[in-house]
Amino acid sequence: MKTGRLFKHENAPMFFVLVLAIIAVYLVELFFVRGSNISKVAFLKPMNIANVLMQISITGMLAISMTLVMISGGIDLSIGQMMCFLGTAMAFMMKNVGWGSWQVAIFGVVLAVLFQLLMGLIISRTKLEPFIVSLGFMSIYKGFTYLITNGREITIEGKFSFLGRSYINLTENFRLGMPVIILVILVIIMYLILKYTKFGRTVYAVGGNESAAYLAGINVKNFKLLLYAINGLFIAIASMSSLSRMGTGNPLMGEGKEIEVIAAVVVGGTALSGGKGNIIGTLIGVLLLGFISNALNILGVAPHWQYIMRGILIIVSVLLMYMSIVNSASVKGNVKGKPVVVNKKTA
Repeated sequence: MKTGRLFKHENAPMFFVLVLAIIAVYLVELFFVRGSNISKVAFLKPMNIANVLMQISITGMLAISMTLVMISGGIDLSIGQMMCFLGTAMAFMMKNVGWGSWQVAIFGVVLAVLFQLLMGLIISRTKLEPFIVSLGFMSIYKGFTYLITNGREITIEGKFSFLGRSYINLTENFRLGMPVIILVILVIIMYLILKYTKFGRTVYAVGGNESAAYLAGINVKNFKLLLYAINGLFIAIASMSSLSRMGTGNPLMGEGKEIEVIAAVVVGGTALSGGKGNIIGTLIGVLLLGFISNALNILGVAPHWQYIMRGILIIVSVLLMYMSIVNSASVKGNVKGKPVVVNKKTA
């Protein structure tokens, strides 16, 4: 019974795709790259897994809050450029103004939340599409970034290293970086909140049907505003982790992140129309894209193929989601359309 429920779980298809992808890459590397020498297979070695987890940690942090925004029926295309803006602004304040780590951290969080509140205010109080509004903010952040940097990196010379360069050694060859630990903590917290709290139920209600949510007593406008503020907090955490890891405020540090994040969220089963999705599915999507990217590098495939694979995954995921919606709708229609049999003896 429990096994049957596991196979029917909404995350089951993508989890099995992840497992099959890992097995396929391992076998391809073993037989076609390493000449059947198991000791030389690098894909599933602890050090490589630790590197993959470190590489996906920033994307994962951004994907968690993006999941909330997308379940509620919104979207944010500005997160990548906002990372560039926040990272370079924090590096500038640290290097040129002499601020310490705590001052910079508070500055980054406040700045991110304020800008997201402004964007959320426009989206929640008007009928403008989040797609268009966030696209405009993306351009604004890019302009601010280049005003701060003039296109150059801002080094912080070893400062603010705790978030990105601290590790916990689990074994001799396997260590978890602080960004990975932060990601795990955030996943657990947001999973529990989304699944077991009134806040989580409200996210789904707003994304499923705004009018019904409003009639149920939910202040939809203020709730959407809150979600964008939370998104700003997560972008600030991701920006600080990236700045700390790189040691420089790079004007390209978040370039293209919005595509990676939205791809991971969609692959993880979150509906673009809202009302459907979960944190574990998003985590599976992040892991799947991260392992595929790493596998292509190990197998010596040109980096450009990563974009092709990512695009294929997005299209396949959307098609699977569409088919599941159509199938469930047809099943409900068949059930409702069944003729009612009247028992003559009891009539």
